[in-house]
Amino acid sequence: MKSASVISIFIALVLIVSGVFLCAKARSMAPNDEAIDGNTVVKNGRVVTDVLLTGQTFSNVNINVKDCKVEIHGNSETSYVSFINFNENTYVASSSENTLTISNKISLLDFINFDGTGVKFSGVWKTLRSFFSYDTSKGDQEIHIYLAKDAEISKINVNGSEKANIRALDISYDCDLSFTVNNSTIEVSNANAGVMTLGGSKAKISVANVNVTSFEYLATDTNFTSHNVITENLIVDTKSSNISLLNTEFRNLTTTLESGDFVLSTKYDVSSYFRNIEIQEGEILRNDTPIGQKDVSPEELFDTLPGNISVSVGSGKISMTFGTDILPPKVTDEQSPDQNPPEAPGIQ
Repeated sequence: MKSASVISIFIALVLIVSGVFLCAKARSMAPNDEAIDGNTVVKNGRVVTDVLLTGQTFSNVNINVKDCKVEIHGNSETSYVSFINFNENTYVASSSENTLTISNKISLLDFINFDGTGVKFSGVWKTLRSFFSYDTSKGDQEIHIYLAKDAEISKINVNGSEKANIRALDISYDCDLSFTVNNSTIEVSNANAGVMTLGGSKAKISVANVNVTSFEYLATDTNFTSHNVITENLIVDTKSSNISLLNTEFRNLTTTLESGDFVLSTKYDVSSYFRNIEIQEGEILRNDTPIGQKDVSPEELFDTLPGNISVSVGSGKISMTFGTDILPPKVTDEQSPDQNPPEAPGIQ
């Protein structure tokens, strides 16, 4: 081998090792994550690790997952996490700086710890050993997160990628919700919270029975459907998506959609709102009646009207139904027939 090639390889190795050491050092200078131990058993052929969160102090929940099923449950009697079909050290459950972190995205730095005596590669042997300890091939990987009903949560942040399948159920806390999904699906059902933000791309997103102070939809290249959303301010800003907002109650609606179909239904009469609705290529339907490509009300009425609707679509179709309800799928017999959520703030 030529000496120049040997020198190049040596320099590359030095740079790689230096980079790893620097990252480990930087990580050690950050607040230390406290790993939370779990109890692993085999149930019905599946490896189940339960991580109890009793005694852990956190108000922020950070969930970062890929290629697995995730369910987030509020209103639980106690807080805990169940990892299904995960080997040891192939997931992260840690608490630091008032933040609970749940993840199945593992990198080399998760095994490196730099303390005053040097660099320690912790967990590598345990990880290799765990692959021979349990058979995790008998089912898909799942993460079930249960939050106690009396937990003081201020923010829940979820990031899903690579075909993650995420469900958030019964989330009723005075907190903000942020969901970002790429090449994945997410379903949010029965939520009562502060600001909800949905982002990402190439995803299927659905929301039902949600009451939030503000709702922002920023995802692109997606199919989005909502039922029974109540909010003060509803913002939709996306390049290419199909948006369906059914049984929606709001004070202010702002929508910018470059291409795709936009469907809205609300029990309020459109004539009671200031309107600025426009489509560049396509048509606008109001209660199934075509009205051309613009629907604008006089600006001088803005201060006297109870709400504002601004919709701009590049190409596609706008279908808006006012003064009537488009009902969600029929509820089961076990559910209460009175499913009407409370009025949105300030809506008369």
